[in-house]
Amino acid sequence: MRMTVVAVMVLAASAAVAQADPLKLKVGAASNGGSVSFTLAAKGDSGVESVVVSVDFPSAVTAQDKAAVIRDAVVNAGVAGTWRTGSSATVAMTFEHLVEGEWKPVDQIINLVDTTGSGTSLQTKDQAVDFSLDIDPYASASGYDLEGGPSFLTIAVTNTLTFTRAVEPGESAESLVAQFEAFLAEQEAEGIVVRRTGPTSLRISLDGSSSAALNWQITDSGLLGEATAGAVVGAAEVGDDTGDGRAIDR
Repeated sequence: MRMTVVAVMVLAASAAVAQADPLKLKVGAASNGGSVSFTLAAKGDSGVESVVVSVDFPSAVTAQDKAAVIRDAVVNAGVAGTWRTGSSATVAMTFEHLVEGEWKPVDQIINLVDTTGSGTSLQTKDQAVDFSLDIDPYASASGYDLEGGPSFLTIAVTNTLTFTRAVEPGESAESLVAQFEAFLAEQEAEGIVVRRTGPTSLRISLDGSSSAALNWQITDSGLLGEATAGAVVGAAEVGDDTGDGRAIDR
């Protein structure tokens, strides 16, 4: 059974959108044992407050059971009772943080890694979006998945732009990131801006004109656990290189 790292991304809500669709984490079934980890952050009185959530799955579980375990981990993360999921009994979750008696929406999900297979994604609609994608620069591809079959990389931005290719033995993280960057540049998709932020990292911005989601799937045994993704709500405007001091730090 293939183990999949799905690094996923983020969606940033524009302050101008009064009824913005919330940032959602949607999980797929765990097709094998592995782990899910990410950092949640929300505005507090003294600035941005954050908490790390990490869950181990010893074996395969359904998407519903996987989501239930993640919800329990969120409730017990940090100071128990100050973080929660805003939706229940579904595989798509929003998150909230308690600040002086009021529940505030989580506007950042960063350092997201899922090695359980089948996938995890961040999604929203009608919002400006900033993604960050990163592969460990020292990671090297084996060219094979955990079962010894050919490995592949698939990255989907929105529901229409999908980059997929076989991974070659010895291929570097820098090469894979560069190829995805070139793919997005060639598409010249309206409302999408891509920037190289490091040898193995990218920032991708969407202008909020349509539903947005990012799924990043890697089956290569040499790259498993080496890919991370993140998102910041209300970072820089699309096309603005200055940011507002809340860009994701790598």
